[in-house]
Amino acid sequence: MVTMYSKRLLSPYVGVIQVAETGRARALSLDGETWAVRYALADEEPMSHARLGDGPELNFLPVATIEQGRLQTHALHPLLDPGEVRAAIDLLFDAVTSTSVPFGADDRYEYWLLDSSDGSPLALLESSVYPEAMAKSSPRPAWSAMPAAVLPVPDPDPPEQIGYLPPVNYRLEQFVAERAGNNPRAAWFERTDTNAGDFPPCLVREDWEQDEARRLCQLYLNRLAPRLLMMYELPRSVRQRLEQAAREHAFEVERFYPMYPEVVDESALNAARVEARMRRANEA
Repeated sequence: MVTMYSKRLLSPYVGVIQVAETGRARALSLDGETWAVRYALADEEPMSHARLGDGPELNFLPVATIEQGRLQTHALHPLLDPGEVRAAIDLLFDAVTSTSVPFGADDRYEYWLLDSSDGSPLALLESSVYPEAMAKSSPRPAWSAMPAAVLPVPDPDPPEQIGYLPPVNYRLEQFVAERAGNNPRAAWFERTDTNAGDFPPCLVREDWEQDEARRLCQLYLNRLAPRLLMMYELPRSVRQRLEQAAREHAFEVERFYPMYPEVVDESALNAARVEARMRRANEA
């Protein structure tokens, strides 16, 4: 039997990862086209206790890649049984090539950094599909933005005004750290209502008192929009706002569009996808 679900890949948030699991094997994909198949070296740590956010390579070994419906197997660790591994690979291959994505979101157990002023959720640090995660050692209570080298966030302010300041990503990190306080705290929540108003829909609070923090937050979230749109149950107004921001990043919209569980403004995203195809044709 293959279990299929999606979960947010944290921390930092880089998108919603699709997961197919059977026994000690799992297949992972961010875009539904390329899947990394991994196999647990031993049974000591049950699948239900392994956190994707901690780095699947620490618990699982790569055994195959599925790319656009084609399977490529890898050399196996000598302690793995080739017959068992191949059977699991074949099972996962059949599952992910015959099922539509995105899979349903299942990570309702959430670990939030808390606002030092009132203890309300400030930024999401981790999520899990398993309640056992709440009893395990939790991540350090510190929020991270995507690295600027991976997600460059242009600052429209003139260079002479910005000077030698760090990138937007890291300046926002500092504001979040300051809001969390000198002794940051975090807590697990079981989310039964993903639209509850106490939890920031874009995974970090946007209601900043400082104008600069509010500006940096919007710059960062607008740049992250093509990836944020992969999440389930975003409020309609938030999704529409993110779609407009994502329109500026055509190649990322083209890549992640199949992973969007809902679209409000189809014309805006279709325009981005057409732009991506035209730019690629012009570069050929």
